Amino acid sequence: MAGRNRKIERSHDRFKTFMIEILVVFFVVILVVTAILDFVVLDLSGRAMQSNASNLIAANSRQIQLNINSYLERTETISTLLFSDEAYYRYDATDASLQEYDKIKSEEAITNRIVDIGIMENYADFGIIFSNDHKVGWISHGTEDLFPDGGFYEAFSGHITNPRKKDGWCFGISGCTDRIYYVKRLNPNAILISSIYTRELSSVFVYPEQLENMTIRLIDQDEVILFSSDHAEIGEKLPEEIRGGLTGKNKDYIINTNTCSNNWRVICSIPTDSILKENNRLRTLTLLVSAALAALILLIGLFLITRLSKPMDGMVNSLEERAEIDRLSGVMNKGTFQEQTEERLSKPSGNRTHVFVMLDVDNFKQVNDMLGHAYGDQVIIRVGQLLRKLYDSETIIGRLGGDEFALYTECIDVDRKEVIRAVKEQMDQVMEAFKKEFERESRECGISLSSGVHVTDLDIDFKTLYEAADAALYTSKQTGKDRFTLTEGAAE
Repeated sequence: MAGRNRKIERSHDRFKTFMIEILVVFFVVILVVTAILDFVVLDLSGRAMQSNASNLIAANSRQIQLNINSYLERTETISTLLFSDEAYYRYDATDASLQEYDKIKSEEAITNRIVDIGIMENYADFGIIFSNDHKVGWISHGTEDLFPDGGFYEAFSGHITNPRKKDGWCFGISGCTDRIYYVKRLNPNAILISSIYTRELSSVFVYPEQLENMTIRLIDQDEVILFSSDHAEIGEKLPEEIRGGLTGKNKDYIINTNTCSNNWRVICSIPTDSILKENNRLRTLTLLVSAALAALILLIGLFLITRLSKPMDGMVNSLEERAEIDRLSGVMNKGTFQEQTEERLSKPSGNRTHVFVMLDVDNFKQVNDMLGHAYGDQVIIRVGQLLRKLYDSETIIGRLGGDEFALYTECIDVDRKEVIRAVKEQMDQVMEAFKKEFERESRECGISLSSGVHVTDLDIDFKTLYEAADAALYTSKQTGKDRFTLTEGAAE
């Protein structure tokens, strides 16, 4: 009996040993497989992180390009307003046949027009320079000091590089890096000069929080840096390592570039190591965990993959949403507003009436001048909040730039006269709400709200609709401001 028990005990011990050996082998196999899987998974994760970061950078670069194009386009558009009357753009201060009295009266009229055009913009310079270096308008001391011995006209006329539009953009004039100039020829002996401070471009640059090590640059055709998130670079040449990344010779950076309407380029770059830094730390951590907890490594690997993937997916979704939203006012930016409005307009017409509203804050420059740009930004934020409060979700609301906003909505199967009545009632509410919200700013800075509304039941495109509302806004501006003008376009 005892021998049988010992035999059973030996068999039991052998079984236990066998099970332990199986467990050890299984443990080792799982450990090795898990370690290999860790390397494979983290390698794939690193590639996914680079891919997602590249998509994020590309979306960011595209948004900045759109913002800069909008900024440049507005400056160019404002400058063309000087062509509204021959008396403004044909006047030649170098004409010896002009009487002194006529010259004084002409320049007074031109100066008044320049003030009217430029008062809503934060220009450093806005004036006309003639071939004899005579100036009309406002030319800052900072610009004048660049030419102590004269030569204004010759220096700036050399930067008119667009033969079709007879204009051009320039930077680094006489070593000046704190301003960007726009020049446009008015006649053979006169050019218009407007400039903005380089720091003003910070308002159109988007900095994703998820990519804190990313550097954003704006360069001209000579690869000189006009603006950079690293301010010390402004005025310098594009770094060699970034130039190499653009041509594919340097893999140490993830780089994306977009070309603006005037051939300047937006370049967003980030070191590849900074993208993979977290991934490399996780590699070491998971190897240590694998050695201690082999049975749990697969679950940990899955957890890490989920943990790594979700934040990056969230980053891309967040940027797509931000690319559509103007980051200051909280409403749609110009590009998204136009896209969504065009999408609505492209739908089968049926019986519908289009309503397009342009809104502009009168004397907004006074807020910046008297209360500061930070306060001016708060005014823009409050205007966006006010519009979102007053209009329903069916109304497309956008900020076209500066202090200019636009709205579009459509009414289906509603009599056009009823639509017009409702629109007028709504506009009265908007004007009244604006006065209440900005009572202090109106009192101290003289701001008010001008609006142009166009209502039509025609099949119409965005450009025509925009221009009609803009013309109505212009009428409001010309007839005293602080009012709205409604125009109609009806099918016969």
